[in-house]
Amino acid sequence: MSDQEIVSNTDDKGQGHREAKIKKAFGSLKRSDDEPLSKQEEERVLGIREAVTNRDRAKVEEHLASAKTESNWLYEELIKHPDISAILQELSIMGF
Repeated sequence: MSDQEIVSNTDDKGQGHREAKIKKAFGSLKRSDDEPLSKQEEERVLGIREAVTNRDRAKVEEHLASAKTESNWLYEELIKHPDISAILQELSIMGF
């Protein structure tokens, strides 16, 4: 299975495997200057991760819009991060 099949994972590894890949992708997000995420950024990332895990498109869009408004850095990193970008793109393609 490719990394781009994270959300639609329907193989025998099931839901737990999909959730682990999502958690790993979002857990690997960090600032390029090695500074820790602020509390607000951390909460935003966790909110997006939870919305992705639950396949809640409206919540994903809401959190991304807030991230873009609150922290250009965070929004750009979410979009540029290879694994997170693949997850968000797959959600978009799947209509979630």
